[in-house]
Amino acid sequence: MHEISVLSKAVDLAEQTAVDNNIDHISYITLEVGELTGYLPVFFEKYFPVVIENRPIFDGCELRMIRPRGEGLCTDCHAMYNVMACEGRCPKCGSRNKKILGGQDFKLLDIGFAEMEEDPGAEQGAEQ
Repeated sequence: MHEISVLSKAVDLAEQTAVDNNIDHISYITLEVGELTGYLPVFFEKYFPVVIENRPIFDGCELRMIRPRGEGLCTDCHAMYNVMACEGRCPKCGSRNKKILGGQDFKLLDIGFAEMEEDPGAEQGAEQ
């Protein structure tokens, strides 16, 4: 189960990015977990609370995931198809010869944070 280690690295990267940019709270992170990575999103969801535990910057942080399909192009008949749904075999000609077009990436796609709102009373007080 490699999900914990890659999740931990993604969380570390999000935290370092926030620190480098003077952000003190991360409200969500978005991971792209391609269908062909071999990673199971259920484990990311299960272990995310454990990985962010005792890290105040992540208090209340939400894990979001995008799961791109594993797309393939048959090199024999040029049909495009979902590799996982078709168990690696072209649905048009039955060939297993293919070029993978997508669904192999694991990325930290987005880091969300709430910007500090200015105190409206402070602005009014300055005018008086």
